[in-house]
Parts: sequence; structure tokens; C-alpha cells
Amino acid sequence: MEYRDLTNNWQFKQRVPDVELNTDFATEKDWLPASVPGAVHLDLLAAGQIPEPFYGLNEQQLQWIGERDWLYRTTFEITAAELSQAELDLCFDGLDTYATVWLNGVQILKSNNMFVPQRVSIKSQVRIGSNDLHIVFESALLWGQHLEEQYGKLPLWNGDSSRLYVRKAQYHYGWDWGPVFMTAGLWRAVRLEAYSARVADVHCPYEVADDLASALLPVKIEVEERAADSVQEVHVALYAPSGELVAEKTQTLRGEKSVETQLEVQRPELWWPHTHGQQPLYRLVTTLRGPRGEADRHELRLGLRRLRLVQHTLQDAPGTSFYFEINNTPIFCGGSNWIPADSFMPRISRERYRRWLQLAVDGNQNMLRVWGGGIYEDPAFYELCDELGLLVWQDFMFACGLYPAHEEFQQSVRAEAESAVRQLRHHPSIVLWSGNNEDYAIAESRGVSDPQITDHFEQTQFPARAIYEQLLPAVCADLDSTRPYWPGSPYGGERSSDPTVGDIHVWSVWHGGLPYQDYPKLAGRFISEFGMQAFPVLETIREFAPAEELYPQSRTLDYHNKADGGPGLMAPYLVNNVRVPADLEGQVYATQFVQSEALSAAIRGWRRLWQGPGREYTSGALVWQLNDCYPVMSWALVDYQLRIKPAYYSVARELAPLVVGLHRQSSDSIAIWAVNGDAADIQLELELRTVTLAGEVLSEQRRSVTLTGNRSSELDIIQQAQKDQEIVQARLWRDGVVVARASLWSEPYKYLTLPDPQVNIVRLDDQHIRVSATRPAKGVWLDAGAEVKWSDNMLDIVPGDPQTITASGLGNQPIQVRWLDK
Repeated sequence: MEYRDLTNNWQFKQRVPDVELNTDFATEKDWLPASVPGAVHLDLLAAGQIPEPFYGLNEQQLQWIGERDWLYRTTFEITAAELSQAELDLCFDGLDTYATVWLNGVQILKSNNMFVPQRVSIKSQVRIGSNDLHIVFESALLWGQHLEEQYGKLPLWNGDSSRLYVRKAQYHYGWDWGPVFMTAGLWRAVRLEAYSARVADVHCPYEVADDLASALLPVKIEVEERAADSVQEVHVALYAPSGELVAEKTQTLRGEKSVETQLEVQRPELWWPHTHGQQPLYRLVTTLRGPRGEADRHELRLGLRRLRLVQHTLQDAPGTSFYFEINNTPIFCGGSNWIPADSFMPRISRERYRRWLQLAVDGNQNMLRVWGGGIYEDPAFYELCDELGLLVWQDFMFACGLYPAHEEFQQSVRAEAESAVRQLRHHPSIVLWSGNNEDYAIAESRGVSDPQITDHFEQTQFPARAIYEQLLPAVCADLDSTRPYWPGSPYGGERSSDPTVGDIHVWSVWHGGLPYQDYPKLAGRFISEFGMQAFPVLETIREFAPAEELYPQSRTLDYHNKADGGPGLMAPYLVNNVRVPADLEGQVYATQFVQSEALSAAIRGWRRLWQGPGREYTSGALVWQLNDCYPVMSWALVDYQLRIKPAYYSVARELAPLVVGLHRQSSDSIAIWAVNGDAADIQLELELRTVTLAGEVLSEQRRSVTLTGNRSSELDIIQQAQKDQEIVQARLWRDGVVVARASLWSEPYKYLTLPDPQVNIVRLDDQHIRVSATRPAKGVWLDAGAEVKWSDNMLDIVPGDPQTITASGLGNQPIQVRWLDK
């Protein structure tokens, strides 16, 4: 097999509608350099034809791009050696979206699904020397509107309703956190493959034994042989993470298109989420051998792990559990939802993926949900999740709408699903296939979801059940029987909002207006979405807003809040909890403070409900969302520029291996509990202190506690009246070191008159500081520029409890400090 990249020397131009297509391609006028992989917006930007799309209000003046057709062209050379090969394939990994391809004037391909890679045999169309490759990308927006006219308008949330008919990343149509940029172009690589035989596919649905002592690896290989006797045998070799050969098999071929064999491993090195162990990866190498030596080679990286989605009855609670078990160990899944990290996907490099995913790991997150309105992510994303030990809940690409299910649409979806499953099924990080995002919820909101109907869904007002309950589970069962399939998110029970079965999205806070302090009462078996909006980092705002717009409620800032009524929804959470600053810097801090407090309250309360075997009342909490696709006011923990918001640190503390929690359950009683995320039981000291806002310590006590492994433990209920001028602090000590802390303040914070806490920062060396205070300080935010990486931040500092923080990259940078009511 010989591969040749065909990503260079491309040009593009806008289609001239009243000119014949061949003439339009042939003209030398108006062509500009194009990048592949790329997007038309990026090509126009690079050519100086449009302003920066993310700046100010520029998005408004760039909508014409999505309403036009675009031409792309290149020439490539074919050698005599390449043409002598038995087969030549032209491979497109991603065409966005309605694309027609011509080679040397002959149409070779039409594509209407950006998620389906295309492979075309071109041996009969090419010639030695120069070959012309032409592509027209027709407007996906106009195509969708045409289909909508043909089939009818369907209900949805977010974006133009025609998107439901188009197999394109749905967020391109705009979302409540993202802009409208209708892209077109070759969004993934294109290459030439010359071969006599190739490994078309390798599937290894391995099974780790119940006792984890061995693993069976059945291997199924699909072979495409284009020349007689070009392949004589198939060799399969498994290499341990150390590189040592573990097992191998050789099988003679006599024209078979499919080969099956089996390997076995004793005492396998098991793959774990990073919160529970290591991530050893085996290499499975498949080689085709013929009379001239090696014909083709294929390699997979495998992480061997035993996976179950456990749904059993619970003690003292209705419904069933919903938790993931890895290697016989129940896992509390704390993490985030993931959206595409850019409106223009070719800009997301492997290094940028790594930075994002490392942030999740460093923030004690062990699961990301790849949301159904984006894309099946680049291979680099899943490879890095494998390496870093991040579990992936993988949606299929349907979101917030009642999708059609006519025959042509289902055929396209089937091709998409088969392609996605084949590409991704070997990744140990992926632990669930999920049919869609919130489509059951929108059907319920329209009164068209009837669980009593179990067939002929195409004839109902919720036709896409045929996709979620028949097509997709069938594809998954056929191509990947090793993972569970779940029809949607949220899903379970008579309604998708049932907190006792499956997963739920908790949006009664924010969209429903409930106070964030109610989060603990809004628990479900697995919360796969919840969130609170906040401004991005001030430095990011200054990069997208003109100087004259740098004030709260400016036109630009409101425009960069894409939520319907977003500024109005954010306002009550400020007004009800804090004294609202009038200046931009103060308002940025206030929104981020509220987000931090809200997410802390949610995760703290829900992780408390992870109480051991038979009592897994809540087994997961995934914040909406980790990331942004452009600079925006949103629910993200980290803004588009990879600048960290305070809530990131608060979530990290609540997901730490050891956590202590306080909750005022009545006006005169406080509940105390702790979480031990490690497998082994541990003995610690619990310390409780009451401190006034003036800094006086009113009471202090310590006692030993034993925390059972992998669960929360209720420790005490103390009788103590609520007083505005007092806070209660709990600390867990281990071998003379504080390993967890929590403080309970009277709320709402706006009613508290907080004296100057006299925060003091001591530099211990060029990357360590000690933070202390004479009086309690709430929400202490340390800032020394975006390049400094803090081990912890957004701190509650209590007298007598100095905190040592690592600040990588700090050096001699000045440190800015802010706290609540400063």
C-alpha cells in the first residue's frame, strides 16, 4: 500500500450562478489559495476577503457565505508506478456537506453527509502526468430549506429548522452558546492510495474474563484484494504496552475476503479511567503478506478493560441505578460535556486537543460526553482520551429536534453510523453509544412521545424513534457488541425527566429559574447535563470587543451571549446572590463567582448520594460544558482561548479523591459527610471550627473518622443555629496534612457585610505561594496572567488555615487578588 497526501495546491472561488459550471471552473479569474483540511471562512480570512469572524458583530455581515456555492480545484500528478498498481483510490475523510466531485471532467462522486468518509476507485479515470480534480460545494442552508419545503417543517430548539434535514454539524446553524457559520469545504484530509491488496477493516471485540485474570481477543479482518495472489497470508501480532510480543497468529489466505482468528492474554494489564489506575495500551498489528513481501499493514491500539452499565434495583429508593463499572469497580463519573472546540474545526490541532483534555484530567474529571450537535471528533481526540484515561459518553449526531425518518434520510444515517462505529469501536475510552441529545425531551414537550407505541415510528409525529430505537441499536449490535447503547440523553422511565431511571438533564436551574441552592434536591441517577452561565475571562472579552463596548450590557457583550434571553436569565442569579457591581471587571467576577458556587453546590450534593453497593443513588454529574467554540458568555468552565474560569477549580475540588461536605439542612442543624474516591478504606481526622467574620474562633473540635472506599459516608449532624456573622469550616487531616476542606457561609451573600479579610500572600519560591487571611475571605481569585497554571484557585480562606498553592510559570509575575465584595 502506498499513500500520498493530496492536501496541497488547492484553490477556491465563489460559484458564479449564471455561468456554466465547466466555464466557471476553467476561468483563471477570482481563484484564491485554499487550505485542505480547511473551511471556506478560513480561506476567505487568509485571503483578506473578510474580517475576523469572531470579532465584535462581524458574524452578522458574514452570513452570505453560507448562502453561496463554492468551487475548489487542484491538480495532482500520477506516476507510471502508481498507475501500474492494481488499484488507485481517492479517499476523502470529510466533505462539508453537499459535494459533487469531478476527476478529469468525469463526475466520480456525490456526497450529502459530512460525517461519511468517501472512497472512490479512480484507476480508470486517471492518466500519467497531470490530473484535474474539481469539487463544487452547494449551500447546505439552501439545500436544507429545499428539503424542508418538500417534507415539511419540524419542531426544534436552536438554529434554523432546516438543519434537521441536513447531515451536517448542527451547531453550525447556531446554538445558545455558538454563532451561525455555515461552513463548506474539505474539512478533513484527502489522499491517494495505490495498492494490490489492503486491510479494509480490523475488529477486535475482546472480552476480559470476569475474574480479570485473562482476556480473549477475537480478531476479524476484512481484506480487499485487487490482484490475484497478491496476498498469501495474514499475520496478527499483539504487543504489550512494554513493546514485548505477547501473542501472534498466521493464517493462509485462498482468496477469502474475511479472516477470523483469536488471541489470548493471561494476566492482562488493565486499562482504567485515570481516577482509578493506569492506561496501558496494547498494539494489535495486522500484516498482509504476498509473494513480494508486505502488501499492507494495519495497527490498532487497544486498552483491555471489562465494562458494564449497571441498572439494578436500589435500597430504599425507587427506580434503578445507572452506573458504569470498569474492571468490576463501580465508577462515579464526574466530568463535563464536550462541544466542538472551534466553529471552524480544521483549526483544532492535536496539541489544542491535548491542552483541553489535560485540563479535564488536571481538574479531576474522568468522563466527557461528546454532545450530539457537534461532530464525531478527530481521531486525535479519542487517542488522547485513551492515553489520559478519560471515559467518553459518545452521542450520535442528533440534537434538540424532531428529525425526519424517510427512507433516504435513514440510508444516510445508517452509512454515517456504520462509519462512526467502525472508526471508534476500538477505543477503550468510549463506554457508551447514545442516540441523541434531548430529542425525547422536545417530543415530550410537544406531546408526541408515546412509550406505548413500539413500532412503525415513521408513521408517528416522532418518526426518529425508528433511528434511535431500531436503526442505531442494530448498527451497534452488529458492529460493536462490546458496549452498551442508550437511546438518548436524557432518557429513561415514562419520561426523559424521570430522576429514578437512566440519565437526566437538570435545567430547572438556569432555564427554569430555580435557585442554584436547590441543586442537591434535583438529583437523578445520572445527571448528564447541568450548568450556570458566566462571562469569559476579561482578557478574552477585550480581544473580541471594541474598547468603546467594554461595559456591561453593551451591544457587543449582549451579542456574544447566544442564549435566548441570556442576559436576562443571568441577571436574577446575580441579583439574588451577590451585590451586583456596575463595572465590567466586577461583573465578570460576579458571574464567575455565582457559576463557581452553583456548580460546587450541585456536585457536592450529588456526589454525597454515591453511597456504595445498592445505594448508588447518583452515579454521575457532567457539567454543561467544558469548552467553547468561540468567545462567548456561556456555561463553559474554560473559555474559547483556553483561559480558565473560577468554576473549573471549584469543580476540581468537588471531584477530588477526598472531599468533605457541609449542608445546612435546617435553621439549626448541619449535616457533615465525606467522600473517599479511592478503593481502600482510610482513617482520617475530622476537624470542625466555627469562626466569626471578624476572625474570632468560637469553637474547635477534632475526632477520628473512617471513610469506606469508593463511596460517601455520613459523618454527623450537629445542632448549630444559622448566624450571618459565623461560618463553619470542616477539614480532613491525614498524617498532619489537610487533605480536604469545606466552609459553610450564610446565604445569600449579598446580605453579608464582609470586613476586609486582610488577605496575605507569601512567595515561597518562584512557583509556590502561601495564602492566608486574618478574617474569612470568600472567593479569593488569584491572577498572574493566562500563562500561569494554578494548582487551586477561587479559594475560601479561613483564619488559621493557610493554603499553599503551586503556580507553575509564576516567576516574578505580579499577582492580582480579588475576593467577594472587594
